[in-house]
Amino acid sequence: MIIAIEYKNGRMKEFDTSAFTATNAMSAGDKTARNVLTELDLRLDLVDEVGLRLDFYWYDATPQGQRVKIDGLTDSKGDPACLTSASRRLGTSVLLCSRMGIQQISRVIVQRANGTVDALWRQGSGDWLINGARFEAQRVLSYTDCNVTSMNSQAVFVFKYLKKSNPEMADDEICNLIGYPLEAYKEIQWDEAKNAEGLVGADLIESDDEEDPSFPSDPSAADPSDPPANPSLGKHFAVDDDDDGFDDDEDSLFDV
Repeated sequence: MIIAIEYKNGRMKEFDTSAFTATNAMSAGDKTARNVLTELDLRLDLVDEVGLRLDFYWYDATPQGQRVKIDGLTDSKGDPACLTSASRRLGTSVLLCSRMGIQQISRVIVQRANGTVDALWRQGSGDWLINGARFEAQRVLSYTDCNVTSMNSQAVFVFKYLKKSNPEMADDEICNLIGYPLEAYKEIQWDEAKNAEGLVGADLIESDDEEDPSFPSDPSAADPSDPPANPSLGKHFAVDDDDDGFDDDEDSLFDV
């Protein structure tokens, strides 16, 4: 995973979880451990409360671990074959950008397994923080145009195709065949039907108040009630709690 943070003043930071790190970094302190998988958990859900945090977990496959039977497979003696079950172990936590620093970012880009996504960005006169990860998840499911077909539209098409090809099959059987619970497909079908006449219109969300007092009038103004990040929320930090993205001589990472 590669995480790039762009700041309003033009400064950029890039965090690479693979380059310049040991191949077995999580279990380096335990000579008997075998790290077979590293889990990276980017906590975008904690941006407002903590900042941008990356949690690490690793899976230990030591021979002394729990064993699980593999159905339908036997060893040379005819006994059920077993594999070691890797145990999920705590690794470390890195605070990539503090809560105060989040106010100074313009965009966060994340390179993950299925491509690159704008995970966070700021937009508009209110300097609002947009959660791009949530938007991307919904866009893939629901957005359709002449070049893109949404997952929901594809599900309806595949269901109709199988229904016509197999008229004797019940709706729940077809849904099970394509991996959808029946109620989930019904909801998708209803949503698609409501938007079948054309593209979704730009429906305005009316507000009783002309100006929402919850948004600051000055986008650059910091929240005076903003507390410093809690050190207990992560073992290692990429920035100081008061980092605003403008100091030029900070260390990118503390030594682990």
